[in-house]
Amino acid sequence: MNPWENISLSDYENHMSLDSVKQLQAMNKLMQKQFEEYPVTTAIVFGIAGGNGLEHVNKRKYKKVYGIDINETYLNAVKERYSKLGDILECYKINVINESDKLPKAELVIANLFIEYVGYNVFKKAILKSNPKYVSCIIQINTDEETWVSNSPYIHAFDGLDKIHHQIEENALINTMNEIGYKLLKTETYPLPNRKKLVMLDFEH
Repeated sequence: MNPWENISLSDYENHMSLDSVKQLQAMNKLMQKQFEEYPVTTAIVFGIAGGNGLEHVNKRKYKKVYGIDINETYLNAVKERYSKLGDILECYKINVINESDKLPKAELVIANLFIEYVGYNVFKKAILKSNPKYVSCIIQINTDEETWVSNSPYIHAFDGLDKIHHQIEENALINTMNEIGYKLLKTETYPLPNRKKLVMLDFEH
């Protein structure tokens, strides 16, 4: 089993929203930009977890938003929390590592703190399958030598992730995307507590 299938949504969201972490809040702000930035009507969110940020989906703009995750419990929570999106929202349990052939196509792919758990090559394959015009990614940069998971009362819920975690670097991601015809549009940096930062990189095909 993938370790993400064993992490409860409450542990994940409680950890990510702590004042000492503040990643849930930061990604929510950035996702509003991601959903609004480009002239698209369809989007895929890789690693949708509990659906953080979906409240920014404009029903007048979007015809379809696909939520992809490996954890079915997460997806059930998303469908319940965001039922107001109606037929616009479709959720699929897909292990992108070995089931990328099941991915739908969309004009925009949003991948926030997702590439870290699949690696560059799997992500590249997933993008080729989804065939978006725009890709917006958020990666975490650690500016100290401490663990990549911020310390919190929930830290041991994430112990199994060490086995699948890849440290993603900006330049390597840019090179990976260039290999499949995606050019960097912009980057944006968002500082976090614990000497970490989020970097959003947007690409266009």
